[in-house]
Amino acid sequence: MHLSRPFALVPTAIVLLVHCSGGSSPSPGPGGPGSPGGSSGGSAGSSSGGSASGSGSAGTGSGATSSGSTGTGSGATSSGSTGGSGGEAGASGGSIGASDGGGECGTRTGMRGQTTRTLTVGGTSRTYVAYLPQSASATTPLPFVYVFHGASQDGLDLFNMTDYSTLADSDGIAVVFPDGQGVSSITGTGALDPWNVSDNGAAVCGAGDFANNPTGSVDFEFMDAIKADVTQDQCLDAKHTFATGFSMGGYFTHHVACDRTDIKAAAPHSGGTIASLSGCTAHMPIIIFHGTSDALISSGCDDPNGTAQSGFPASATLWAARNGCQATYTTIQETGSNGNNGQCYLYEGCPSDAQVELCTFTGLNHAWAGSTVCTDCIGTGAGYPSATTLEWAFFKQYAW
Repeated sequence: MHLSRPFALVPTAIVLLVHCSGGSSPSPGPGGPGSPGGSSGGSAGSSSGGSASGSGSAGTGSGATSSGSTGTGSGATSSGSTGGSGGEAGASGGSIGASDGGGECGTRTGMRGQTTRTLTVGGTSRTYVAYLPQSASATTPLPFVYVFHGASQDGLDLFNMTDYSTLADSDGIAVVFPDGQGVSSITGTGALDPWNVSDNGAAVCGAGDFANNPTGSVDFEFMDAIKADVTQDQCLDAKHTFATGFSMGGYFTHHVACDRTDIKAAAPHSGGTIASLSGCTAHMPIIIFHGTSDALISSGCDDPNGTAQSGFPASATLWAARNGCQATYTTIQETGSNGNNGQCYLYEGCPSDAQVELCTFTGLNHAWAGSTVCTDCIGTGAGYPSATTLEWAFFKQYAW
């Protein structure tokens, strides 16, 4: 069955994290720009749990702590600089709770807009880029999105490639762009194996198997530390937390979707996954992207219509079976500019909380669809339908 849907630029982002006190969420419902359906607003539940307090000069407590001049506590420590100014942003005090617990949120100031932050996780310094809309109320829970970069890239590259900041401003989203192991957005350092992309050591489809970082749980711990850090600046909506990523970040997004129940929907781009998802704990909506002419990661790792990869069913087939969908799908044509088009396959019979969709882009090489700036990509995503727009519309329709 072939359908068409209007293509419009919609702000993309994902909602993550903790229920914080402070009212209901103004997060966009399915009726937001570029997606069908009515609007709905998620709300943040009540919070409880331990908190870390600080005055900006000295504070103690549990959880992640932030240091402006001095701050102590167990867990991760953070310091950050505001993009553009290069100045160090200190803590203004306040408290945070555990990842699924409570405590106050949105009490720290000076860390809005684009910032680059440093955390200590497992004794190792890790960096990430964050974007918090300047106009958003810090105590209003926002949707939260993790965006994971590929090999040789860093979080700043994905900040520039995906244009999530535009979506964050228009739709009210908190977005983070973590740096993988051995990677820094401050120094521009990259790595060929930035993420642990395999589940329990299983081989993954295609070239990603050669670049899997063997250090396992540290990346999930980093995600938790980022969440705790951002919560000091912005209350987050735990019901609307999403993950997306490109290339090796796409592989890692599959891993996250398999094992992280706090993530409510996922959108891997140009990656692949393991040969069986039977051991996954998560059950969630997922939209998968791949170029039909990808010269680095075969489209067959994701697309059942691509060249089959020995021993690895396409990820769309695996996720459809994992989520309880039928093997059939409806085809939706997506129109880009200059004839750079795509097609999305919406699997039929999926549970309401586990829709599966695959979008492929005709002639696209190894690049983020719709991106005019694509560092360390192969080819360009310019002129194609925007993966950022498509995934955000998907999140709003199927994971709200």
